[in-house]
Formats: sequence, C-alpha cells, structure tokens
Amino acid sequence: MTNLNVEQLQKWYRKQLKNKSSDFLKHAERSYKVVERALQDIEELSKAFEDDDIEDVDGIASRFALKVKEIVKDFYVDKEITYETTEAMQGEIQRFIQELWGAGARWIRKLDKRYKTTIKEFDVAMKELGKEMKKIGKLLYDYSWVKDLERIGGRIDTLHDLTFSNEIFEEQIQTVLMKIRSAENEYNETESAYDKFKETSNVAELLSLDEQAEHVSALLKMKMNPLKKQVKKLLQRDTGVRIGPAGQKALIEYFDDPYTAIAEESDGYPGLIEGLNGLQEAIATKKLKLKDRLARRAIEEVEAIKNGGLQDLQNEAHEIELKRRTYAGSDVYTKSEELQANLSEAKKNLDYHKNDLLRIRDDLERQIGKVNEFKVRIEAEILESFTEKVTIQLDVSLEPLVALCTIE
Repeated sequence: MTNLNVEQLQKWYRKQLKNKSSDFLKHAERSYKVVERALQDIEELSKAFEDDDIEDVDGIASRFALKVKEIVKDFYVDKEITYETTEAMQGEIQRFIQELWGAGARWIRKLDKRYKTTIKEFDVAMKELGKEMKKIGKLLYDYSWVKDLERIGGRIDTLHDLTFSNEIFEEQIQTVLMKIRSAENEYNETESAYDKFKETSNVAELLSLDEQAEHVSALLKMKMNPLKKQVKKLLQRDTGVRIGPAGQKALIEYFDDPYTAIAEESDGYPGLIEGLNGLQEAIATKKLKLKDRLARRAIEEVEAIKNGGLQDLQNEAHEIELKRRTYAGSDVYTKSEELQANLSEAKKNLDYHKNDLLRIRDDLERQIGKVNEFKVRIEAEILESFTEKVTIQLDVSLEPLVALCTIE
C-alpha cells in the first residue's frame, strides 16, 4: 500500500499514466507529425496561387490562397498529446477538410488551367489528411480506455483545488468576521444612544402610554362583560323604557371600544350611568325578561358601576389622554422614531453579515463532503485501473475553518 499526499499523487499518477499509455502516445505523436507536415505542405502549395508572374485578372487565385491560409491558421490543437487533445485533432481535421473543400468548390473550377498541377497536389495532400483522420479514429477506438485513465487525473486535479482552497475560504471568513465586528460595534453604539435617550427624556413614559391604554381597556372589558348579554338583549327589544341618546350611545360604545368611550366621557361617566339606569328599570319592571340569575347579576353590576366601580379606570384613561395631548407634536417622538429606525437598520446589517458567515460555513461543509467523495472515488479508480492500493493523505484540512464560522 502506498501513502501519498495530493501533490505526490499527481506526480505518481502522471508517471503511471505515461507508462500505461505509452503505445497510444507513440502512435498519436506520429499522427501529430503527419498532420503538421500536411498542413505545412498545403500552406506552401497555396503560395502558388499568389505567383506574381501569373496574371490573375479576377483575383480568384489570390482570394483562394488567402482563404487557405486563414483555414490553416484556424487549425488549433494543444501541443500536449493526450487522448482528449487527439480527439480534438480528429475534429479539427474534419472541420479543416470541410472548410477547404467548401472553398475549393467555390473557386477551384474557376481557376486558370495553369493551376492544374497545383490543384492535383492539393488533392493528394487533402486525401492524405483524410486517411490520417481515419487512422486517428481507429487509434481512439482501440485505446478508448486511455480516456478513462485521463479522467482520473482530472479528478485528482479537482481534489487538489478543493483541498487547497482553504486560503480562499479563510480570507472570506476573515473579511466577514471583520464586517461582523464592525456591524456589532455599530449596533452597540446605536443601542447605547437609544438607551441614553430613553433615560434622559420622557420618551419611556410616552412609549408606554399605548401599553397603559391597552391595560385599561382590558380591565374595562372584564368589568363590562357580565352585562354584555343583558345589554344586547335590551338594545334588541322594545321594552318601552325610555333611554336618552347619550345613554343608548354609551351602551353601544362601552362594549365596542370601552377605553375610547370612558376616556371621552365626563367624570362619573354620565352617559353610561343613563344607559345602565334604563337597563335596571327594564329589569325591575319585568319589561326585559331575563333568567333570575342574569337579572340578579345585572342589578349587582349596575349598582357597582353607579357607585364608582369604573372611576379609577376613567381617571387613569383621562390621565393617559392628557399626556398624549401634552406631548402631541413633541420632537421627542421624532427623535425616538429616528433612533429606533437606526437601531433596526443596524440590526439588519448585523444579521446580514452573520447570515453571510453561515453561508460560508455551508459552502465549507459541502466542500468537505466533495473532498471525501473525490478521495474515496480516486482511491477506488486507481486500484481498478493501476492495480495498486493508494491511500490519499490530506495535508490540508478545511475542518478547522468550520469552527471559525460559529456565531455565539
């Protein structure tokens, strides 16, 4: 068994590949030379169409020569001989032949008979190129297993890139951590400014007014709830008991929005008292038929309210509304909203960079998964293709970088 790190594995693999595919490389090299020589011959033959001693009235010969040079120049195959570049060579030869015969079909038959010999030489060179293309095709077929060996090399190179990407990840992490520290400082400063503002102004009291009003409203609903069924029945029936407009309005509004109703009423909530007196009269005169339990409960609740049962809540509601009117239009609200907006923006900015760090952590974990996957696959393919047990040692690990992406 052989233990190799990734860089050692690359060197070991290249040596093994060269040895195992030596016959293929030898045949391919011969074809490369044949094709290169054929291209040189064709380019040289094209010069005959540019002979200054031959008058080319229509410029057909010179245009054909220019096209040949252009097609030869466009012929490109990597100089390194591999199965992949040899496949590319086959494709380039086919494209070259098609383009050159296409140009020939357009111009050759229009050329002067004086070019007849050169055209024959062109034909011979092109046929030789075509024969070589077929030889390359057979070579690729016979040695198709070399392509599988070369794919192992591609995976080894990918493994190298994956394991040595730690510097890129580390740089990204440090950049984001720096942004997080900056965002945290900004958030802390903004939060401190807002806290200081609340301590040195009456904004805390102002901001709690809505909460106080909600509390008063909840207590009012709780106190009015025992009369809800009785009042609803009274308003739906014609009992003959006369209740003034203020009393009727109060009976409706105290169950819809009790806080607003009691806050807008004068001290002693006379509108509500008028309405409840009507309810009490209807019950007492049996004009509103209720079960004994509901009737007794209604009378008890009405008496409690008439005896000042809601007065403390009304006093609190009046005090809240007085403060609201006093501070209406105050710049304290404006300043408070501004500081709250700044704090919210700072929080969003901090969360954004923290999420960015988590994204890098996810990328790292995926990268680690790919590294392990490629390692196992390469070891298995080397055993199958080269009949040798190789264990890949990863000198560079991405695991420690995952810990840097932890957010407290």
